[in-house]
Amino acid sequence: MENQQKSFFERMGKLLNTPLPGTASAKPKTSKNTTETSDDHSLLARIREILNTPLPGSEALDKKPTKATLPKITEKDVQENWWEIDWAAFKAHQEQDRKGLNIKQRQDQTSFAEYQEQERAQFGSYQAQEFDLFQQQQQAKLNWIQQQQLSQAAGVQVTGMIPPAPPVAPLAPEMPTPPWMNI
Repeated sequence: MENQQKSFFERMGKLLNTPLPGTASAKPKTSKNTTETSDDHSLLARIREILNTPLPGSEALDKKPTKATLPKITEKDVQENWWEIDWAAFKAHQEQDRKGLNIKQRQDQTSFAEYQEQERAQFGSYQAQEFDLFQQQQQAKLNWIQQQQLSQAAGVQVTGMIPPAPPVAPLAPEMPTPPWMNI
């Protein structure tokens, strides 16, 4: 059995290590170290060739880029108050940003105040509906009590009756979406 397994693994190794058809002549038979370095060099050469080829419609890269030279600045070339000029420009930039933030915050406060007013109005109308229902319930209760008193005064004995149930209150209104959720 060990011979059968060994021969099976040998056969599998031979199948897996043989080159695919059409690729046997492409690989030169050299040592591993030389193959890896030569493959790396050929790959790098190919990448350089691809990167150095100009795109269609563009200039050829035959010209070597020239280094741009910055003019040398000396103390004589710079104004004496150069830092004041830079500081003033920086302060103006900050002031512009500050004004922009103030405008944005005012707009946010205005939209939030509108939202709060809308929410307050909806909630107020809901409470007014609840108050109306409470008044109706109290009126129904009062009418029932007066009816009971009149029945007892007439000598009619009424037992086991309870006052009418209160009407069902409306559901709370859906509040408006806050402005910070409207993004």
